[in-house]
Amino acid sequence: MKKKIFIAINIPGKAKNKMGEYQEQIAGQFNSSGYDCPIKWTKKDNLHITLLFLGLVDDMEIPELFGIVEEAVSQVEVFDISIDNLSYGPIGVTSPKMIWANIGKNDELIDLQNRIQRAVLDEGYSAETDKKFTPHMTLGRLVQWQFRKIEPEEVPQVDDGVGLGVTVKSIEIMESFAGRGGSEYCILKSINLKS
Repeated sequence: MKKKIFIAINIPGKAKNKMGEYQEQIAGQFNSSGYDCPIKWTKKDNLHITLLFLGLVDDMEIPELFGIVEEAVSQVEVFDISIDNLSYGPIGVTSPKMIWANIGKNDELIDLQNRIQRAVLDEGYSAETDKKFTPHMTLGRLVQWQFRKIEPEEVPQVDDGVGLGVTVKSIEIMESFAGRGGSEYCILKSINLKS
């Protein structure tokens, strides 16, 4: 049997609560403009920063994957990141698909992602590597047919500054599966960084 696997940073509960407040605030901006909010929100408990999406991985290979990732991050120390601002995403596209919480430029985060990606690919796993790593959290996905009904000048701005610091103490190897209300995530393995 195969599982849909990705590697991520889960943010602490306090930061998830803050992001939940921003979700409510953005929904309110759409509603106060006289439109139904055209966003399918990520459940607060599911908020994370994806480091690498592997896709379908055979059950039998998952223990080996744990070892590969543990080895890759064994010398990485705990570090801090900042959630800088909110925006429509992906950044720079004319037709946005999501609402993002953008992570500030951080060499330690880029190094962590590179280590994991190199280790996984070197061992023959496939991973989604066609896009440049843009550290972010997806707060919600735009329902395109609803979003297109809104006049461009009436689309609420979501470029709020956040400035929220988060300490990265671990990474998680996670499974994604379809639930009743959309995607659900399950932590298969949590790997602590060096303290």
